[in-house]
Amino acid sequence: MPNQTCIRILFVTVFLLTVPALIFAQAEPGVSRSLAKERAQRISNIRYDLVFTLKEHADTVAGTATVEFDSESAGDLLIDYRDGALHSAVFNGQPISTQLDHGHLHLPAQAGHNILKAEFSSNAAPAGKAITRYEDKDDGSEYFYTLFVPMDASMAFPCFDQPDLKAQFTLSVEHPDGWTVIGNTTARRIDGAHTRFDASRKISTYLFAFAAGPFAAIPAKIAAGPTIYVRKSQLQRAEQEAPQVQSIAARGVGYLSSFFAQPFPFPKYDLVLIPGFPFGGMEHAGETFLNEDSVLFRTAPTPSDYFRRNTLILHETCHQWFGDLVTMRWFDDLWLKEGFAQYMAYKALADLEPASDPWKHFYQDIKPAAYGIDETLGTTPIYQSIPNLKDAKSAYGAIVYQKAPAVLKQLEFHVGSEVFRNGLRLYLKQHAYANAEWNDLIKALEQAGSSLHSNNAADLESWAQAWIQHRGMPEVNVAWSCEGGKLSTLTLSQQDVLPDGYTWPISNLVDLHFKSAAQSNNKQIRVDWNTPTTSITEAVGQPCPVFIFANAGDQAYGRFLLDEKSEKAAATEIVDTPVTQQDPLLRSMLWGALWDNVHLAQSSPRSFVDHAMAALPHEPDEAMTRVQSARITTVLHSYLSEEARKSTVPNIENVVADRMLHAPDLALRIVSFRAFTNIAETPQALDTLKKLLQGQITIPGMPLKPLDRWNIIGHLLLMNDPDAQSIYSTEKEKDHSGEGQKYAYAVASGVPGAAVKARYFEQYLHDASIQEDWITQSLRPFNAWNQSALTQPYLAKALDSLEEIKQHRKIFFLGAWLSTFMDGQNTLVASNAAQLQVHQWLQSRAIDADLRLKVLEAVDELERTARIQQKFPD
Repeated sequence: MPNQTCIRILFVTVFLLTVPALIFAQAEPGVSRSLAKERAQRISNIRYDLVFTLKEHADTVAGTATVEFDSESAGDLLIDYRDGALHSAVFNGQPISTQLDHGHLHLPAQAGHNILKAEFSSNAAPAGKAITRYEDKDDGSEYFYTLFVPMDASMAFPCFDQPDLKAQFTLSVEHPDGWTVIGNTTARRIDGAHTRFDASRKISTYLFAFAAGPFAAIPAKIAAGPTIYVRKSQLQRAEQEAPQVQSIAARGVGYLSSFFAQPFPFPKYDLVLIPGFPFGGMEHAGETFLNEDSVLFRTAPTPSDYFRRNTLILHETCHQWFGDLVTMRWFDDLWLKEGFAQYMAYKALADLEPASDPWKHFYQDIKPAAYGIDETLGTTPIYQSIPNLKDAKSAYGAIVYQKAPAVLKQLEFHVGSEVFRNGLRLYLKQHAYANAEWNDLIKALEQAGSSLHSNNAADLESWAQAWIQHRGMPEVNVAWSCEGGKLSTLTLSQQDVLPDGYTWPISNLVDLHFKSAAQSNNKQIRVDWNTPTTSITEAVGQPCPVFIFANAGDQAYGRFLLDEKSEKAAATEIVDTPVTQQDPLLRSMLWGALWDNVHLAQSSPRSFVDHAMAALPHEPDEAMTRVQSARITTVLHSYLSEEARKSTVPNIENVVADRMLHAPDLALRIVSFRAFTNIAETPQALDTLKKLLQGQITIPGMPLKPLDRWNIIGHLLLMNDPDAQSIYSTEKEKDHSGEGQKYAYAVASGVPGAAVKARYFEQYLHDASIQEDWITQSLRPFNAWNQSALTQPYLAKALDSLEEIKQHRKIFFLGAWLSTFMDGQNTLVASNAAQLQVHQWLQSRAIDADLRLKVLEAVDELERTARIQQKFPD
């Protein structure tokens, strides 16, 4: 009989050797940075062979995945899969447990080559899922599309769902007969119900995608133009827009290929118009998905609308290089793709269509959103530390989409255009089909600067540390004096807009503006500085200027304020001087500086409106009219008392209505119509809107489109016009289109009734059948400016739902949710109570840090409104 002690020792030894391979440490939800680093160091040569089966009206999508990879070592390895059912898993020829551990499957990996074969069913739904199912209410057709950014590929199939584990994808789709499937690569149609795609180049999981349904194809008629795919019910409308869209995309590919000295990185390029898409676009490798509404205009378009569409298309096209060819290693460097795509879109248009004045649009459409966030306590650095990819959605917002491109504009000015271009070329060449971090870009720029002997590019790391890794921005003030008709002193000072006390390196142009119709007589002086104050000795002895503006050309990033003397002179200049004698960009920036003084409660809102209204009847610039109208609307609805608003609004209505009907340019009439629809308040103005609907009044050259009509009806509803309900019912009965049903749902949320608000809020949170774009469209009328008493009870409830929204909604939904519920309380009556309520909520809730920042960011406007109202009560 064997020795019992020896047997026990042998048993314990074997148990200790085998248990680590059988019992795994518990995983945590999401993809942590530590897990990502471990996997990136361990595995390589990843290949996915995926098969999906799509069935109409199905809530799930069945699939199989064959995942091959090499592992440097043996041991437990996590692969990601969540929000679905894993039916079987065979790993290296042996069945393994399909039990999921916080969204992960444990793999007993071996050193060398490994193969996982899995069968699964993933969820599909109208909203909140990685696979979206869309019903076309125009013809009853159904469409599927995927959206995996930032880490939702693992909701659709088992994968290593992190951006730095690039892989080769092969896709097969079983689908209803006659459907078209669009993927990252060229499709090989096996039969009417089976489509297989060529293997892709190496891409990140979030860049893999497909769309399927009875799409119609619009081939390009120009060389290098992309094919456009659109749902068949919208083919006629898409055919009208396709030539211009395909042209700008093809020209963009040519421009960017030349600028980057790198050919288009993928074998083909398609544009897929997606109905109800939650973003403007998404840059899947070789196939960009575009929001259908961003391409097929639902209202009468203006040149600015076409401009925005062009920048959208160029933005997504640039991503094929910045994001797809070279991908950030982790989502804390999200700006490496979004900031560059945004900046290069404007830069490309500056060369391709300079007459559209891209840099003026850049200042008007990019800078305000960046500044508006960066002055709040909720702001973050451009580089945002993200410990787990489940929190990566919070990185999306104005900091990466608006501040990052604005800082890149300053970077190019700082180092020079040649260094900037050569650095980007080097960066793309060094990291093609791989991943990079922000310091890789800085090194490439420094290397390019060294070859060109650029002093400003010699130490970019400290410059980048300041602008990329610090939050906030400088506020720059100007002090100057003259003696004997000559400048005697000129000093710039900067201070942090936040209590952090940081000092930035700044490169800017100071404009000395003389009283002369010849703008070339003005003097511009470049200043490179990184101190709290700097004296500009070069300016001493120049003729005494009428005013000084410290950010000519919009090269620098920060809040550049007008001193008291310059404020008065600039206001007179831009109102009294003929527009043809003014520089468009400088003029736009001076209006922006005047608005900044209102924004900071340093100047009266009424005074700004007076100046704006003096200029508006003669304003020839459609984009400027749009911007000024929005500012005037903000003053009316947020900064003025009810008495002051009611005394002011009739004159504004009259001026805007006259421009709507009689402005010499169609674009001016269109933007004036939009402004009038937002501000109409008196019975006479509301009557004008009704006459527009009835055709008794017409806008020359602008027949009303369905969305124009629904916008009018929505305004009549929220203003509680006595005829609004009957007009709404008539229009709803008449417009049975899919878009009409969406608009009817959205505008009805603005009906001023407690029961209406209760019903909609319940649907927002608990009705999964309502598509996300329907909800997004309805949030603003729900939170109408004149219904703060009705919506106040929902502010705390909206805050309570933030964690659920962050987990289940798409990236930008949370920002829209927060901003609209805050805006609904941004009035004289409500703002003080609302900000107190929000801060009490913050003190009583243990929410994660990034959500807390989002709330602080959103509540800032309530606090600002209260300050303005306190200082300027009338």
